[in-house]
Amino acid sequence: MEQAVNILVVDDEQVVLDSIRKLLKRENYNIFTVFSAAEALEVMRSEKIDIVLTDLMMPGIDGLELMALVKKDYPRVPVIMVTGYATINTALKATQLGAFDYIAKPFSKKELIAVMKRASDLVVAADVSGEETVETGGAEAEAQPMQLDTITAIGDHSWMMMEEGGTVLLGVEGSYIQMIGKIQSIYLPSRGDELRQGGSYLQIFSSDMCSHSIPSPLTGTVVDVNRKVLDDPQSALQDPYGKGWLIRLRPSRFDAERKLLGL
Repeated sequence: MEQAVNILVVDDEQVVLDSIRKLLKRENYNIFTVFSAAEALEVMRSEKIDIVLTDLMMPGIDGLELMALVKKDYPRVPVIMVTGYATINTALKATQLGAFDYIAKPFSKKELIAVMKRASDLVVAADVSGEETVETGGAEAEAQPMQLDTITAIGDHSWMMMEEGGTVLLGVEGSYIQMIGKIQSIYLPSRGDELRQGGSYLQIFSSDMCSHSIPSPLTGTVVDVNRKVLDDPQSALQDPYGKGWLIRLRPSRFDAERKLLGL
């Protein structure tokens, strides 16, 4: 990272603030820590904050309310939600309100650094008005043509399809892609990555530098990533139920999580 990025961490527990500061201190970030949303807003009025990392459950103004206030006055600042209550419903609510991403406690150093890198890459790209480069370890793979009657809609914007052998294809609905408009870049996880239900697995950056995220409906291991979407997202995602599928997942808690989804 060529330029330091200012991160504001908001949590009402000192041990959490200390832990996050320790995890990020070697990554060339400038870290500000506060105990409440009110203190966070004070800091943002006096310091140039590039990224906000906030707990969801806090006394007084909670994380979602804080995010709404940040988005009102600082619409280009990415807000990342941290919570011990990682369910698809709260994730959907956070992303619909504009969260950049969503990670659940307990999270690993790898998970935290990964989401911070994506957010800071966006911040730096916006500052220099450059193009963001997205890399993945996923190999290109072909999926069989899909019939719409085999696809199950999840939430407002996502779909999944069961495959033989216990894997699941995940994708995004065409209406959502049309709403986003011109796509600048896209993020997908890599093969071998572990997803949690409610954590973001798709992130699209539109030409106006807005971030659009989709939470994963299932917990599991990514076994394949559609390289065509990464190479040419604008074209591939015009066929979201065919060549525009996103990832192939091997679920680890399918039966339990399917009930949570009401399926």
